[in-house]
Amino acid sequence: GRENKKVFVMFTASWCGWCHRMKKSMEDEEIKNYFSSQFETIYFVVDESPDKKNLETPGAAAYKSRYGGDNQGIPFWLVIDKDGNLSADSMKPDGSPTGKINSGCPAEKDEVEYFISVLKKTTTLDNEALEKISKRFLKNKG
Repeated sequence: GRENKKVFVMFTASWCGWCHRMKKSMEDEEIKNYFSSQFETIYFVVDESPDKKNLETPGAAAYKSRYGGDNQGIPFWLVIDKDGNLSADSMKPDGSPTGKINSGCPAEKDEVEYFISVLKKTTTLDNEALEKISKRFLKNKG
């Protein structure tokens, strides 16, 4: 049941096209059950324009900051285990000065591969499920 599910936290904003794209991907009929079977998904609204600050989730900016999200674009996402510990995040290892880059909404091949590696590590989804998720997210490209 719910108590054993991990929590998938996504930081989003009303103006963020890639955030909407990621949410739409995760809620796609073809694959949404894979996510709902494994995760309780929570959307935290951050970074709204001054006239839309009322949309922001109270405490979300501090939460994002606590998990290394300062100066990271959105979507920025986290996988939190049932004990409240961080299992994974959207920071993909790469050759940049910091050694990591926010993969955001997976679309490019390397981003999707990273996302799948996170799901492999944090879920019990089988290869067939992961393959379907991969195919769906690759459609976000372009």
